Amino acid sequence: MFQQTMKTDPGSHAVVIGGSIAGMLTARVLTNHFDRVTVIERDALPETPEFRKGAPHARHAHGLLARGQQIMESLFPGLTEELQALGAIPTNMGRELNLYVGGARVQPFESEIEVTISSRPLLENAIYRRLRTLPGVSFLLGYDVTGLTTDEERQKVTGISLRQRGQGNQEEQTLAADLVVDASGRGSRLPQWLEALGYQPPSETSVDSQTAYMTRVYRRTATTPMLYAMPQAPDHARGCIVIPVEGDRMLVTLIGLNGEQAPTDEAGFLAYARSLPVPGFYETIVAAEPLTEPYGFQRAANRLRHYDKLPRYLEGVLAIGDSFYALNPVYGQGMTVAALGALTLNDCLYDHRQRATATDMTGLARTFHKKLAKVNAGPWQLATGQDLRWPCAAEGYRPDPVTRLIQRYFDRLLVAMADNGELAEAFSQVQNMLKPPTSLFHPRIVWQALR
Repeated sequence: MFQQTMKTDPGSHAVVIGGSIAGMLTARVLTNHFDRVTVIERDALPETPEFRKGAPHARHAHGLLARGQQIMESLFPGLTEELQALGAIPTNMGRELNLYVGGARVQPFESEIEVTISSRPLLENAIYRRLRTLPGVSFLLGYDVTGLTTDEERQKVTGISLRQRGQGNQEEQTLAADLVVDASGRGSRLPQWLEALGYQPPSETSVDSQTAYMTRVYRRTATTPMLYAMPQAPDHARGCIVIPVEGDRMLVTLIGLNGEQAPTDEAGFLAYARSLPVPGFYETIVAAEPLTEPYGFQRAANRLRHYDKLPRYLEGVLAIGDSFYALNPVYGQGMTVAALGALTLNDCLYDHRQRATATDMTGLARTFHKKLAKVNAGPWQLATGQDLRWPCAAEGYRPDPVTRLIQRYFDRLLVAMADNGELAEAFSQVQNMLKPPTSLFHPRIVWQALR
């Protein structure tokens, strides 16, 4: 799965912009190929698991899919055991997840899929503590990256310019690097930097189902369920997620699509919860002790910057994670897509080093972005294919006959799996990125879904 035996070139240096999970996983694979790796982060990363200003989405329920967990374990051996020792909860996706689709309960089923459930800050902090102990890794915290530096011909990156936050009109500093990887997320400024250097910025595709989250933390009890009521177009625009996490807490996230949004006041929050077709859900949270006020989040549109289709590449700079592919978090793919991106980068660098030194990045940007686009095509199609079924996202969009046929098939599959464990496991394997979506078109699966 993961090449870990690469020899680095003395003096070679890579910079990662952004210290979230995507940035730190990227930094980890770069240690295989570069003598030094520097992570630049705007926030001061906490020593303990805490919510931070630069990651407002971290307050909401996150699910690390099984494929993502496998990759992170390969990057940081023993990480899963460490998380569980810190209070993360091992969960079987068939026996312990209460799944509702379109208001119908999916009956418990036998599953091979085991995941570890925690808050995002716990996972992020565990990775941070592991990463910073690796030889050659350093963090520059509290810095804004202001641009790229290049050679005189503006053909390759030579580093970055940066400024310490909160220092007024302090002069910009420069940091030399052989490779710069932008993992700064949805707010990435890489398109503007490329344009300022005379390069065409990537075109963008956006699909917005107007997804909104509202999350509140409660005291967990012995009977707290793990619950996912999945919104389903066109009639079920509301949903929820309940996950038990470390510290005897549970995260309750209310979901709305197509313009639906849970109110922030307590009465409105509870009324929204009561409207969901999930027996016992409202009673569970009414009886629970709230530990926080509700927190909202709405920046959830799918947005793809087409770095794979640029006519000309600035050598030595790459985009990864949400900087390249930002997906609607309602489908829980983000952290796993970030892990797949890191794995893809490792593979590309390994292949690149067979014909070039660690300081020669010629051709890497084109190769990497095109390869990652292929890797991310499935998650993108899953997220946008579902979101385009909502009226607010589908204005002017008319699915072709094949797409309509596939949509009708998946509607039948989701209904049939409510009391068919084999179908539910097949769907879960795809949802956890352990198998490709095409596996759901195996004749045995199709026959059971349509009979």
